[in-house]
Amino acid sequence: MGEEIEGAAEKFERAVQWLRQELWAVAAAVAPGVEPRAEERTNDRRTVSGAMGKRFSMALILPDTPYATAVAVAADAFAAAGWRAETEQGFGGRPLPVVTRDGCRAGVSHAGRALRLWGEVPVAWIHARWIRPPRVATPESLRPGHRLCVMCEGWGTCRTCEGLGFVNSRQCPECGLGMDCPDCQGTGQERVRGAGNGC
Repeated sequence: MGEEIEGAAEKFERAVQWLRQELWAVAAAVAPGVEPRAEERTNDRRTVSGAMGKRFSMALILPDTPYATAVAVAADAFAAAGWRAETEQGFGGRPLPVVTRDGCRAGVSHAGRALRLWGEVPVAWIHARWIRPPRVATPESLRPGHRLCVMCEGWGTCRTCEGLGFVNSRQCPECGLGMDCPDCQGTGQERVRGAGNGC
């Protein structure tokens, strides 16, 4: 958690929607009538100073679409939409077409007998600085036979780095980037010795 950068989350969502539309349009040009399989992933990114961002990537898998003929059609479709062409070396030194536009990257590769159209938006920084997440356990939310973890006092995060994973720009010596309290594994509570076996 942190101080949210005004408009950053909305800008990120617009970029994600735009990229989806672009890739689906290229897929329709490359293989009309073929229904691609979509794979999407959003990953969190953090800096050692506590800024938090998100990165989105996606791929459209077009089955039974030969790479050799489809790659030129994809390149033309990207170019017609205003993307700038580049080339990167893929596995085995094979040239892979890559295109860029407004900080986004996309490209074409093959996955067996399928064509893979992929794209990613740049990291969007959503939170400018770190603020410790709220407690995961309070005296009112404890399970029967449990008490607040004596090490983290119910926070659930590492007591040394407060859940950031870093101390003075170095990996936290206590949790080793685990960020959860090592004693309660992030639950914020621990069983009272001598309590019954109930949950």
